[in-house]
Amino acid sequence: MTRTVSAPAWSVPAPLRTAVLALGVQSALALAYLGLTDAGLTAPTMLAVPFVWVTVAVVAVRHADRPRVGRVSRWIAGGIGAAYALGLGWLTGAVGAAANAGTSADLLLLPPGWGPLFRYSGSQVALTLIPYRLVGIVALGYLVSLALRDVVDEGLSVGVGGVVALGSCASCALPLVASAAGALGGAGLGVGAAPTVGGGTYLLGTAAFVLAAWVLAARPLRRYTWR
Repeated sequence: MTRTVSAPAWSVPAPLRTAVLALGVQSALALAYLGLTDAGLTAPTMLAVPFVWVTVAVVAVRHADRPRVGRVSRWIAGGIGAAYALGLGWLTGAVGAAANAGTSADLLLLPPGWGPLFRYSGSQVALTLIPYRLVGIVALGYLVSLALRDVVDEGLSVGVGGVVALGSCASCALPLVASAAGALGGAGLGVGAAPTVGGGTYLLGTAAFVLAAWVLAARPLRRYTWR
C-alpha cells in the first residue's frame, strides 16, 4: 500500500500581503503624481519615510483587533480617539491657531508623500497638512479608539494593554514635534524645497510611529491574533 505524503501548505501572512498591496498602490500614485506635476524627488532615505508611515498605518488599521462593544462604548472610545488625533495634530503643527487675520490657502508640490502639502490660514484656524503625516495621525487616533474598547469592554485590569499603548503612543509625539518644528521653520522642509534630514528627527519620528502603531494594534499585553 502506497501512502502519499503531501507537503504542508504555505501561504503569505495576511499583514505582509496588505503591506505589499499598500506599497504597490503608493508607488502607482507616486508615479502618477510625478508625471502630472513638477514635483521632484529627494534623497532615498527621506523618500522612504512617507512609504513607511502609510504602509504601517494601513497594515495596523487593517489587522488590528476590533473588540465588540455596545454602541455607547464604541462612541465613547471613538470620541476619545478623535480627540487624541486632534491633539496630536495640534502638537505636530498640522492644526493650530491662525497667525494672521486674513484668509489664505496654497498647495506645495513637494516630493511624493511630503506633497502635495496643503496650507490654509483662516480667521481662527491654520492647517499644514503633510499627506503621510495626516494618514499616520488619523490611523493612530483610530487605533487608540480600538485600544480603549478593551478597557471599556473588559475592565482596566484585563485591558491594561490599551493603557500601556496610550502611554507608548503619547511618547511618539515628541520626535514628531521636533521634526514639525524643523519643517515649519524651514530647516527640514522649506517652502518649495525638498525635505532633508535635520538632526535625524524625521527618522526618529518614523521609528516612534512604527512602535506606537504596533503597540496599539497588537496590544501585546493581551491575547492577540492577526486576522
